[in-house]
Amino acid sequence: FGKMAARRIARSAVDWTAFKERVPPKQQEFFRAFKAKSDVFVNKVHMYPEELPKIDFAFYKARLPNPALADKFQAAYEGVKVPYPTDKSNMVSSIDGDQKQATEMSKAFVAERQEEIGDAKTLLSKIDSLPKPEEMTLEMYAYYFPDKALDPVNRPTFWPHLPYLQPGHKDYKGHP
Repeated sequence: FGKMAARRIARSAVDWTAFKERVPPKQQEFFRAFKAKSDVFVNKVHMYPEELPKIDFAFYKARLPNPALADKFQAAYEGVKVPYPTDKSNMVSSIDGDQKQATEMSKAFVAERQEEIGDAKTLLSKIDSLPKPEEMTLEMYAYYFPDKALDPVNRPTFWPHLPYLQPGHKDYKGHP
């Protein structure tokens, strides 16, 4: 019986430590209850042997007045098959395929985020190289931010120099 139970455990073992690592802290109590319930079910299953016990039908044939009755019971007993669940709709391979696809999508997502992080670090290094705002002059501002600085010769603007109040801007509605 010990070997049979060991084979069954090996087939249905759950990696509870890996499972627990994935459970959010607020749901740990639900996880413990789920694991306890699972343990109760597994223990109930393992109370019984994996195969039906062997019956000595020769003993009954010798004792019964009608040995054909014992043969009939023996045929019925040996014909008992306990149905075990099977993957008829091929769900396991479908889940494996979904997992591979999700892994690929996750890797692509992580690569994109790493690229964005690299761009952000580059921008931060550029920002760190700028002089402090209180030390910056208008000429420095025009040098570092040519598209934002006032350029009265090449791009004249009207007071209050806001982009949406300038003639030619898409949101321009005339004088405020």
